[in-house]
Amino acid sequence: MATPQDVLHELGDPTRLRVLRAVLAGRKNVTQIVTELGLAQPQVSYHLKRLKDVGLAVEEKQGRWVYYEANRASEDDRIRSLLALLGSWLDGTALIEPSLRPVVPKPERKQDDIEDFLL
Repeated sequence: MATPQDVLHELGDPTRLRVLRAVLAGRKNVTQIVTELGLAQPQVSYHLKRLKDVGLAVEEKQGRWVYYEANRASEDDRIRSLLALLGSWLDGTALIEPSLRPVVPKPERKQDDIEDFLL
């Protein structure tokens, strides 16, 4: 059983949080996560292992495929609560790298607005 410090330590890595966010959205295999996040396969596998080691993710083998998902059925109610909180918190774009965020144009200010502000 992982300690709270272990779990929080694993959540301190931005890439690991992106991988966790992917499996919070539903059951996926490594190839799907690689495609979704644009990361290398070994990198995704490494982070999934770390998430599994602290009980945040689980794997299910189905034939030759291995699927991963958030461990929402954990026996530890703290893990279930943490995953519920992270699921709602990570639902936004907070974990998208700044260079990957969509560019939202700022509304243009009219010259009159600026002049009125300065007066």
